[in-house]
Amino acid sequence: MYRDDPLDDELELRALLGDEAVDGLHDAAPPGDRAPVEVALDVLRVLQGWVDETAAARWFAQPQKRLEGRTPLQALAGGAFEEVEDAGRAWAAAHG
Repeated sequence: MYRDDPLDDELELRALLGDEAVDGLHDAAPPGDRAPVEVALDVLRVLQGWVDETAAARWFAQPQKRLEGRTPLQALAGGAFEEVEDAGRAWAAAHG
């Protein structure tokens, strides 16, 4: 997905999840084409289409059954990008 200003997107993510959470995603970035912060932003956009920002922010910090009890932030830091995307879509659809 093309973004005009990725810095603004990251600032929005930091406003919702906090600096510590976003810094943790940057620190855990595995080598590859995608970074955890980029995936988190993509999932956030999906969630924002279905729930308010407060609920979306809570989702990132709560353990999820679909992620084997990990939070989406933990799963993203571990490189489970597709699993987090799938969990986010399923959760949003169930709460929309």
